[in-house]
Amino acid sequence: MWFHITIAGLLAVPAVGAILWWGFALAAMNRTEAALGSAEDGIGIGVPHPPVIVVVPAHNEQSVIAGLISSLRGQDYPNFRVALALDRCTDNTLSVALDTINSDERFEIVEVSECPRDWAGKVHAIHSALVSRTLAPDQLLLFADADTVFDRTCIRSCVHLLEHRGLDALTLLSTLTFDRGFERRIQAPASMELLVRYPPRKASREHRRRPFANGQFILIRRSAYEAIGTHAAFREELLEDLAMARALWREKLKVHVIRAGRMLTCRMYPDPIAFERGWTRIFIEAAKRKPRRLRNWSIGTTVRGFLEPVGCLLGLAGSLVVLAQRLSPWPWLFAISAGVAILGLVVWAGAIHRFLVLGGVARWWKRVAILLWWPVGSLQLAALLRRAAANLRTGIPTGWAGKSYVRPAR
Repeated sequence: MWFHITIAGLLAVPAVGAILWWGFALAAMNRTEAALGSAEDGIGIGVPHPPVIVVVPAHNEQSVIAGLISSLRGQDYPNFRVALALDRCTDNTLSVALDTINSDERFEIVEVSECPRDWAGKVHAIHSALVSRTLAPDQLLLFADADTVFDRTCIRSCVHLLEHRGLDALTLLSTLTFDRGFERRIQAPASMELLVRYPPRKASREHRRRPFANGQFILIRRSAYEAIGTHAAFREELLEDLAMARALWREKLKVHVIRAGRMLTCRMYPDPIAFERGWTRIFIEAAKRKPRRLRNWSIGTTVRGFLEPVGCLLGLAGSLVVLAQRLSPWPWLFAISAGVAILGLVVWAGAIHRFLVLGGVARWWKRVAILLWWPVGSLQLAALLRRAAANLRTGIPTGWAGKSYVRPAR
């Protein structure tokens, strides 16, 4: 009998792992949603309207800049201006921006023709847009990426949340697009892996915080921005949002990381090559340039995203074969292992479905496609993480926004 117990137990092991990890992840998502909510929660809150300056750095963004500008022009917030910092653009970003602005006096363009060697391009562009600007005492600064699109109530809702909750800064987890094949394969596993390492609830608490911010949308008070040294303090950072989050934590300032819902959407990368380059940079900096940490993350995403669901399927198949062929005198053992495997698959799929719903994936067929591709995408992500570790170890430069950076491993 012990032989049969051992076999049934081995068939159930991947499912037990899936039930434990993905069940914990599902519970964590629900706790985070209950604690923090979304950017949509600020729509009905009535508060004053302090001045907001929206700063958008853009490097060769001719394909997306019009969408951002149009969405900003449609904002219902009464007291904001926009500074577009065009960073060494060699395409038609300027002409597209001018056409879309259409003489709207709330917009101004700052052309940045060069970037000092000791500055990251995006950081320098933002600094250039603000360095000579006079800010009001109650000024709010909003840093956004050029590939985002705002709901018409986005600024109003987020300002209301900032004021109502008494925050020093607010950052949104944007709703990503999943229209292209590579997005449906690997983007969701990559996003989840980042949030596993930087959980929004832990990033938002005041004690034992794990600092995180998303540079696609950071709303911050002038007092907090100056307390952390402005962008001049992060001149060499390729992931300036994480650096800002860590500085806010050191200054004991209050930050919330919340999901955007319909308030903010983003198409991060136009093709798989840009996706790999961008996420390689993100994970290298998120891992604090530690190759061993990246390799460990690669193992984790392989186990959670591939081995557990595939192991559940194999465990279910093996249990059913034993039952169908009557290979064991104790069939109830394998009925239990089959049930555990089914439960593992249900918990795994349910957690991913919840993650996608909270992430704003509205169409059911996209959620199904992402779920079916998840094991493959997890393997692709694991390979990306290993390549990122190898790049760090061998000193391969990181290319980003028209510059190359050699980031030494730690």
